Amino acid sequence: MVNFRQFVLGCTIFAYFCSMPVSLLEHIISQSFVSVKEIEAVAPSEDLQEYIDSFYVFPCCNLVDTLAYNDGTPMLAFLPMAEDRVELEYNNVISSFNSGWFSTRSFARMSIRLSGQVPYLLIVRFKPVSFYRLSGLNARYFNTRPFWNLKSVLGGADALLKDMQQCTGAGEKIQLIETYLRGVISTEGNSNKLLDEAIHYIRLHKGMLSIDELKSHLGVNYKWLERNFSEAMGMTPKLYSSLQRFINAYTAFLVQKDLSGITAESGYSDTNHFIKDFKKYTGETPMQYLRTCKIG
Repeated sequence: MVNFRQFVLGCTIFAYFCSMPVSLLEHIISQSFVSVKEIEAVAPSEDLQEYIDSFYVFPCCNLVDTLAYNDGTPMLAFLPMAEDRVELEYNNVISSFNSGWFSTRSFARMSIRLSGQVPYLLIVRFKPVSFYRLSGLNARYFNTRPFWNLKSVLGGADALLKDMQQCTGAGEKIQLIETYLRGVISTEGNSNKLLDEAIHYIRLHKGMLSIDELKSHLGVNYKWLERNFSEAMGMTPKLYSSLQRFINAYTAFLVQKDLSGITAESGYSDTNHFIKDFKKYTGETPMQYLRTCKIG
């Protein structure tokens, strides 16, 4: 039986760590799947809901120079076929890879391009605390850079990869992923409910809360929260809140196009702070971004 560490490493053979198309994350955040019928959200089986947030089948025939972003959630992305390729641009360097990728957080502007006729991406979003506990991976290590070459540290998951590539549809791939997950879950301990609640509370407030508010809600002290959250997530609760706040503000801005209004609603200290974050992740100011994307 392949253990979960081998499973995660094997799924990213010939791949690097990057992020998902921001257009998909927008719909995950806003839950606006009704208006985008092409995106299919698939709930995990009941016995896996502690570990997997959801599967998403995302049509990607037009992914050209698309902004990529991750809000701090561990995510696996699979390309349908072994010969499918993806290009990732980060810090003005373009790299090309096969099969898929893994992501946990965004650092700065990244974009994604798919070559050829790739019909869809299969995205697996995990429950963060359960993911790192289940996989045995070091959360801090995988949050230090946006992408990694894993060919030198692959385990014995070649058979799994071959099975994945032989599946004809996303539904079969999902079943295969769930089968492998079940092979390791029985040996794992219970999840940390306090940390699960911390993540839920930050998301509920869209990142617009202080650490004092968070620790008061959980009934823990600052030292416990900072140490345990960082160990489980690979980042501080403040950074995780910041990622959540920006992606929610970004999504709202694309709809409302009101810079000062979104700044106030999203808890930014001033407009310049939001513009700084926006340029950090997109490479453009909010108004430049609207013109470039021809939104509005």
